[in-house]
Amino acid sequence: MKSRLMKRILTLALAVVLTLCQMGLAESLAVVTASDNAKVYDAQGNLMGALPANTALTLTGVKGSVCRVERDGRTAYMMKSDLRQAAAETPTETQTPAQSEMSATAYVATEGAAVYTASGVAAGTLSKNTQLTVTAVKGDICRVTLNGKTGYMRKGDLSASKVSEETAEAMCATAYANKDGAQVIDKRGNVIATLSLNAEVSVTTTRGSACQVRVNGKTGYMLAADLSCGKTEKKESNVVEIKATAGYVATDKAKVYDRSGAEIGTLKQNAAVTVIAYNDNLVQVSTGTTKGYMKKSDISDAPVANNNKNYTDGANKSNGPVGGSTVPAATGTAVEMDWWTSDIQKIFSRGTVCQVTDVETGLSWQEKRFGGKNHADCQPLTAADTAALKNAYGGVWSWDRHAVFITIDGVNYAASINGMPHGGQSITDNNFEGHHCIHFTNSRCHYNDKIDSGHQKAIKKAAAATLQ
Repeated sequence: MKSRLMKRILTLALAVVLTLCQMGLAESLAVVTASDNAKVYDAQGNLMGALPANTALTLTGVKGSVCRVERDGRTAYMMKSDLRQAAAETPTETQTPAQSEMSATAYVATEGAAVYTASGVAAGTLSKNTQLTVTAVKGDICRVTLNGKTGYMRKGDLSASKVSEETAEAMCATAYANKDGAQVIDKRGNVIATLSLNAEVSVTTTRGSACQVRVNGKTGYMLAADLSCGKTEKKESNVVEIKATAGYVATDKAKVYDRSGAEIGTLKQNAAVTVIAYNDNLVQVSTGTTKGYMKKSDISDAPVANNNKNYTDGANKSNGPVGGSTVPAATGTAVEMDWWTSDIQKIFSRGTVCQVTDVETGLSWQEKRFGGKNHADCQPLTAADTAALKNAYGGVWSWDRHAVFITIDGVNYAASINGMPHGGQSITDNNFEGHHCIHFTNSRCHYNDKIDSGHQKAIKKAAAATLQ
């Protein structure tokens, strides 16, 4: 009966997950990584690192094959195929009644193998070749004891004899970070070190695409792709890396090249790009989906006049305005208002139209509050306002927090926005599929009812700014 009930519960849980995926809801759900080296990305699709199997996470949103997850207050993105529901295969006492008493010596077969309590809660991990005693087995689950404590493990994580130590066959014993910002993570996926180009590490084990390394007296894991057996030649001194900056194509059919100089595409006049580095003749650009190189003469820091309104933004063709400020930018300073204790919710009530001014770029546009309880859910008022908002984000929708002034009846209020369309909407002709969020001091996220530190930092930046 218990087994049948458990199957029924798991079937229902799976149905809930499938429903969430199909509807794209942002509900919290406990999940774990389904395999070792599950890749984690940021909102721009940049690889942040990899996690070992059975790392606990909270699922907060699903769209297509991509899941938004949270861990230790940090948000990231993973492929749905790399995740499974936490309770789906977690060994519990109900699932693992002792079939027969026994006592057999066994060894942990995989580094970081998970151990669970009788209630199915992860109790910790064990190192490879740790010796323990198996006291019962049923199906794929073993009951084990170690130092007088009882737990449950998967049979696949155990061996009847010691497992030979792996060696760094595909990687030299001493290696070097081949890029700035290469990350070292611990068994739980936490970043324990960020390395600069050519930082030296000792490689102790290589397994698939991951390496176990020693650096600064700590043991951690790195992607093999982030390491080289020899030092990497540094970039030419005349190459200047800069903070991502919005740029615009100055000439129609401007060419984009790869590192070898081969042409990989063309962009139309006033297509938005993100400039990340330059030298005397070239700029390195990103279009959101592709990185490449363009002639400096083909890039402008502002849209050029008489552009074709049927333009290409990155690789996606769309019709509509290029996107500059639709209203005069706010000037002066902004007042900081607490979402819960001030009158800002009444001032910025549902249906209210406000002016938004991006502190970083100075672009300004109009928005209308659509809803929201823990913060304001808003929509650009027109397609031109949507274009201005996207322009403020360098032409690429992003979850990044931006410091803004919200102007209502001539008063500026310090706030923060993200630049990612999501959820429902009431305006359907503004080229913005959904709404985005505007936060004020101490406002909270809807999906976890918690204050977001990134938004609060941006609000403080807005409160300290003076716009000319």
